[in-house]
Amino acid sequence: MNRDNKELTLLIFPTSTAIIKDVKLSTIKLLKKNKVSISKIIMEQNFFSLYTKKTIKALTILSSCFGIKKIEIAYSTSNETKSIVNKIVNVGKKTIMNEKFFIKIFSENPNFVARDLEFIATGLLIDKLSSTSSLPSHTEYSANKILKSYIGKSKSYICFKSIDGIGGMTFGYIKKKVFIIVYDQYSIYCLKNITLRGFIPDILILFWDYVDLKKKLISIHAILNGTNNDKVKLQLLQLSYMMSKTKGIKSHFLLDILVIHICSYMTNLIDVILPFNLFVHPLWLIEYSINTCKQKRKIPWFPYLFEDTLTINLDKNFQFLKSSFDFNKGNFIDFKEERNRIRKKLPELKKNIKTFYVQIKSLNVRPNYIDNILNSI
Repeated sequence: MNRDNKELTLLIFPTSTAIIKDVKLSTIKLLKKNKVSISKIIMEQNFFSLYTKKTIKALTILSSCFGIKKIEIAYSTSNETKSIVNKIVNVGKKTIMNEKFFIKIFSENPNFVARDLEFIATGLLIDKLSSTSSLPSHTEYSANKILKSYIGKSKSYICFKSIDGIGGMTFGYIKKKVFIIVYDQYSIYCLKNITLRGFIPDILILFWDYVDLKKKLISIHAILNGTNNDKVKLQLLQLSYMMSKTKGIKSHFLLDILVIHICSYMTNLIDVILPFNLFVHPLWLIEYSINTCKQKRKIPWFPYLFEDTLTINLDKNFQFLKSSFDFNKGNFIDFKEERNRIRKKLPELKKNIKTFYVQIKSLNVRPNYIDNILNSI
């Protein structure tokens, strides 16, 4: 399809209309950071249209931007019935390939009745596609191809491709900082969850060695790359200061208990994130984490406490974690001894925490930058 860049636009739909202005500001800042210039933005009621010469690059960047539900690639045209209908027919001729189609129009303009335009455009498109096996569908649910169009205040938009966004709220929308420790796969899921909900994460990374740290930094980049922030504060703590790396359920729970105590004793923030799940972790561990946090007047948050579908994505670790679900506290015969040892070690651990302010893009595209961080630890 020949594309006229003057007509080509991106329609940005926020997760909620309440954050449309925040999404617009985040979009502008994120594109500017990636050297994508914007020629024009038109605000509509439920979305805004964005014009740029680098449409595909902008689409790729914004597909991971917080607060965006979906992005439509569309052609814009004037708000005239003939122009709207002709553009729908032209797009339909080039995108419908022997399929059942349905034309769906959304109107935010009181001067246009969507159903009337759908009827006219469908009739003309049937005529243009008469030499093919393409037929109109009675409903959008039985159609193979849906041609969506949006009529705004001053422009109309005929879409030909839709991309899902990651949703959520814009970064830091609720203006509340929470402390989170990244140390396993569940904690990475929790980091993504709270960031999408609009919290500002204060991150401490627990790692065994440099390879382990690199993996965690890249995972954090994949989450925070959708924000409009340039830098992120990271705190790092190597686990070898506390314990040796061994396999088995006991080692797994020692790490969980360490996380509970760090959250309770080593942060000034009241709100702390605990990556525990009722379908994976034993109830006694969750109760212990709540009671420990309560003693230190912390508020524990469990983003995935009741989420059972998350375990599907845990691949080979799932079976190990599932076995930990049935692990009885009574089997942990030296639980009190290990707990007390961890508590006594906390002041020493605090001294070994390293803090860095890192360029977010450097966590992924410049591995030498990560090496510089590692070498300074």
